[in-house]
Amino acid sequence: MTLTTAQLIGTPVHANEFDLDGALEAGKKATGASSAIAVGRVVFQTSSSGLWAIATSGSTGRMAIVPKLHQGDGNTDGSASITVAARPGAQYFVEANGAIKPGSQVLPDTGGKVKSTSAQGFAVYKGHDGEGSNGNPPTDAAAAEAVIIELSGDVV
Repeated sequence: MTLTTAQLIGTPVHANEFDLDGALEAGKKATGASSAIAVGRVVFQTSSSGLWAIATSGSTGRMAIVPKLHQGDGNTDGSASITVAARPGAQYFVEANGAIKPGSQVLPDTGGKVKSTSAQGFAVYKGHDGEGSNGNPPTDAAAAEAVIIELSGDVV
């Protein structure tokens, strides 16, 4: 059974401690208690306040992913808190916002999605679900697809 983009984004690629517990950290949202940030979106930590906000094209700072957590993370319309996945090496599904070649660096784009860059990014595009192992090479990504990125920990 193939999962849809909506089902995949925000989930860790590997259901292990590295991508789950070890990659997660709690913080506060820049939106305060006014709105949730969608699961699977890229967020950035604002340098002036240390709050997490939805990343868009041109956002700079420390990047992370809003993970899909079934036990809840405080990221609701009425909460000022959020849990993010920020550990370098963690792999998560996010939504592409354009063509991306395997191994390419990615940056945030409109709506917390990712796009390819020739400069230094915050993560590397690894492929689609089931690609990159067992002789199944990664393929190019296109807009609106669920893709695997590996966080590098680099600040952009």
